[in-house]
Amino acid sequence: MLSAMVENIRNMERQSIAAGTPVYLLMRRAGEKAAAWIGKYYADAVRFVLLCGGGNNGGDALVAAAELSKKFPVHIYSVRELSGFGNCAACAAKDLPSDIPFEVRDSLSSADFRSGDVIVDGLLGIGFSGGTLRENVKSFIHAANNSHCPVVALDLPSGINGDTGEASPDGAVNAEVTLTFGRPKNGLFRGAGALLRGALRVIDIGLNEYRCSGMEIMTNCDAVKLLPSMARDCHKNLRGRVLIWGGSPEYPGAPALSTSGALRSGAGMVRTVSEADLTGRVPNAAIVRKLFSGETPEDWFVLSDVLVCGCGWGGCANEKNLQTAWDFPGKLLLDADALNGLAHFPQIWKKRENVILTPHPGEAVRLATAFGVKNSGDRRELSMALAEKLHAVVVLKGRDSIVAAPDGHAVIIAAGSPALATAGSGDVLAGVIGALAAGTDCFNAAVLGAYVHGIAGENASGILIADDLPAEIGKTLERIRLNAVY
Repeated sequence: MLSAMVENIRNMERQSIAAGTPVYLLMRRAGEKAAAWIGKYYADAVRFVLLCGGGNNGGDALVAAAELSKKFPVHIYSVRELSGFGNCAACAAKDLPSDIPFEVRDSLSSADFRSGDVIVDGLLGIGFSGGTLRENVKSFIHAANNSHCPVVALDLPSGINGDTGEASPDGAVNAEVTLTFGRPKNGLFRGAGALLRGALRVIDIGLNEYRCSGMEIMTNCDAVKLLPSMARDCHKNLRGRVLIWGGSPEYPGAPALSTSGALRSGAGMVRTVSEADLTGRVPNAAIVRKLFSGETPEDWFVLSDVLVCGCGWGGCANEKNLQTAWDFPGKLLLDADALNGLAHFPQIWKKRENVILTPHPGEAVRLATAFGVKNSGDRRELSMALAEKLHAVVVLKGRDSIVAAPDGHAVIIAAGSPALATAGSGDVLAGVIGALAAGTDCFNAAVLGAYVHGIAGENASGILIADDLPAEIGKTLERIRLNAVY
């Protein structure tokens, strides 16, 4: 899905209206679908508190309030009287059930919220172009941010410019989730917008048929389209055969995590080879072989469609092992120490098809230095330059991971969480992408794998460690199959 500038969104809305869609119907779609998402994701909320500005974003919030009130207690704080809403927001004000508590306030404080509240931010939308805030809006934003309650932003976190991502000098909402309508706005991936949006979900309001230009973003609306399908009569060898080659006596956990990630992502057969002792670490579903020092697993290459190697290699990332891996005839994924080894032994590189590289920022810089790739500091440019130079799909990990192909195609992954910043998370990701690559092309496998990994991190409960991720990966893939990513 392409991101959009604010004017693109307005043009798409105008085209939809000109084609016969009533403008209030667009608002109702936005508010009602947002409410459905919020009610499911925050099903345990004690109360929903909606903050309404005086424009169309406030109208979206009024529609959402009416829908939420069918199942939950709802309270509205507004900067404007119901009679003061104009345009289609006036219709939303008219349709608001009279039994919903509605307060017009000049200011709020954290004391206006209770334990168990979920705040819905409908103060400012795409109409905010920057600059200072009105005092009442400023007060509402600061109160929400200081409430210690989760905040769901409608379309944009209030106080964020939808094009630049710049925050008002008076502050902006720090959202746990942003539900953006129609298309992701460019400002959600720039500046403060990228930091304050929280998890991002796109609410489809019927604008997808209209064209726009922007960055390509992987969102919840796209995931189901990339999920490989399985025939009713498939068997384990047709579901994909993945070979994990990783680990060392110092790092035995890494290949175990990759193996679990691959199994939970649908691989029919996973074989794991390592110089490490993996006894008791790897699921019983995997086939495991311990390598003697200096031994390589070429005899298992013919039994494998995808080779994932480098996780926990440590001192095993030598020129011989790298060359052996590079000569694997199927799809090849290099991660962790294999990437550092490639940067140290660039002479083994030669152009080949079906290669996926999964560097974190430090590994990407080392590869760029080794192969003479210019690094301007722009993550998207760096990933694209590495992909072109190495003729490989590059997954540049980090906040809004980027997947780039050799032909210049690049996708930003709108999923992820600080919970994923834990040792071993990348090892799981390597296994996930490896398993998916057995059923689709390398680029789509990398895009879907990075997205699934990100959503799993967002939805995992409690303090996440990498060992928890594979099970959450399996649940996430099932949600995607049902087109039910929350």
